[in-house]
Amino acid sequence: MQIGDYLLEEIAFEGAATRTWVARQVSVNRPVIIDSLNREHQQDDDIVSEFLADVRAKARVDHPFIGSVYEAIREGRLCFFAREALSGETLEEMIESGQQLAPEHIAHILRQISEANLYLEKHNVASLPLESNQVYVSEGYLTRIVNMAVGGDRDHSISTQEKHLLGSALLELLEKDKPGSTRTKSLLSYMTDLERDIPITWEQIRDLSEGIERQLTTPDEPLALEQSTVKLRKNDTSKKLVLFTGIGIGAAALIIIASLFINRPDRPKERILNEAVEIPSGNYPTHDGGKNQLRSFWIDAHEVTIGEYAEFLALMDQLTPSQQENFQHEDQPESKESHKPDDWDNLLAAARKGMNWNGRKVTLNCPVVGVDWWDAYAFAEQAGRRLPTQEEWYAALSSSKTPLKEIKASPWGPVDQSDEDLTANKIYGMAGNVSEWTRKLAKNPAYPTKPKMVVLCGGSFLKPDSTATSREWLDPSTSDLTDPRDLRRPDLGFRTIGDTAPSE
Repeated sequence: MQIGDYLLEEIAFEGAATRTWVARQVSVNRPVIIDSLNREHQQDDDIVSEFLADVRAKARVDHPFIGSVYEAIREGRLCFFAREALSGETLEEMIESGQQLAPEHIAHILRQISEANLYLEKHNVASLPLESNQVYVSEGYLTRIVNMAVGGDRDHSISTQEKHLLGSALLELLEKDKPGSTRTKSLLSYMTDLERDIPITWEQIRDLSEGIERQLTTPDEPLALEQSTVKLRKNDTSKKLVLFTGIGIGAAALIIIASLFINRPDRPKERILNEAVEIPSGNYPTHDGGKNQLRSFWIDAHEVTIGEYAEFLALMDQLTPSQQENFQHEDQPESKESHKPDDWDNLLAAARKGMNWNGRKVTLNCPVVGVDWWDAYAFAEQAGRRLPTQEEWYAALSSSKTPLKEIKASPWGPVDQSDEDLTANKIYGMAGNVSEWTRKLAKNPAYPTKPKMVVLCGGSFLKPDSTATSREWLDPSTSDLTDPRDLRRPDLGFRTIGDTAPSE
C-alpha cells in the first residue's frame, strides 16, 4: 500500500493507538519508518493534536546520535510521520545472538548514548523511556538511538530508568576477563543501582566511559624494571600476594569511581547560546569610510563556543570522508586531515571540568580557539550558515548605533560575560574576547599595491589596545605559512551569519 510518497512494506509494530511500518520513500528510494495513527483515532482531535505535538518535538531534535524525522503529514483521514530507518543491530538483537563486546567498545557505545542524552537534557527535551531494541550499533560501533522525543516537560525519572536498562543490557554484552573489564563492569553496575541516594548523571557516565575508552585504546609506556626478571619464591606467599593485590586493585578502582561521584566539585554547566541578531537590509558604513549596500542577515550574538564546536566535531566523526567534503571548502589542502583545534583533547577536558588550560580557566561557554579558516568555514557550512565578510561584520557593529568608544574589550572568559563589550542590539564580544575570521580576502588600504589578504576583525584578550574596529590582514609575504588561512592562534575564533535566524 502506498500513502503519499511512501510505499508501506510490512508492519513492524502495532500498538493501541499507532502502527509502525517498514517503508520506502519512492522519490528518493530510501528506507524509512512510518508511524501512523490507527484509523479509529484519526478523527479524534485530541489524540491527533497530541500525536502532532510529539512529532513537532521529534522534529526539533538535531543530534548525530539520534534518528531524524523527515516529515509529518495529515491528509484527510491519514495522520502519520516518516523517520529515519537506523542501520545496524539493536542491543536486543546483539544480546539474543550471544555477542560479547570488549570493554573499550562498550565504553564507546556508552559514551555516544551519553552524548545524546546530554543533548536532550541541555535542550530540556521530554522523551519516552529508551529500550534495548531502540539502540542501534553499526560498523565501527557507531551508536544511534531512535528519536523518542515527545511534547511536554522532561521527566528526569525516565532518565534513571534508561540508565538502569542500558546498564543491564551492556552488562550482558561485556566480555569478561579483558583489560578494563572490572572498571567497565563497575560503571555499568552503578547505572543499574536504583537504591543510590544520588543517581549517577549522564555527564559522569560520559566522562568515565571516555576515560575507559581513552586508556584502553592508547597504549601505556612500559614501566622500567630494576631487573629484567623477577624470581618468585616457591611457596604460597606469592600466590596470596597476587590474590590480595588483585583485590586491592579492584577495591581501589571502586573507591576512585565512588570518589568521583561523592567528592567531585560542581562543574560549570554549558548554556544554550544560540541567540542571533537581525541586521536589516540597508546602506551601511565600512571600516574605511565608504558605504556598502547589504541584504538583511542574522549574525550570531556570541562567538562560537567550545561546547558548540565539540558538537560539530562529534557529527564530523560520524561521517565518511566523502560526506565530510560536503562541508569543506574546495581549496582546503589535501594534507588537512582533521578539524580538531590545537591541543583539542586537553582543551575540551579542561572546559568540561572548568579547569585551567594554558594558564586560563576555560568552560564550555568560552570561545573556541586554535581553529584555522578551514575549520571555521566547515563549521558554518555544517550549520547551514557562513562566515561574515568584513563589510557584514562592521555593519553588524554599526547597526546598533552604539558609540564605539563605549564598547570595551572583554578579557578571556565566557562569550557573554561582559556587559561593556556589548552593542545596544545585544551583540557580544566585538571588541574582545577573541579576534574573528571573515569570509573573503580583501585589500589592505595601507598597502593598495599588494594582493588581497585574509582579514581578521575585532579585538583580542591578548591585545589590550585593540578595539571593536580593529582589523588585521594576514600578509603571506611576512608569514611562515604557505596559506594564511592555515593560521591557528590561542586568541582567534569566529562567529557565523545566515539569511535566517539559526534553528534551536
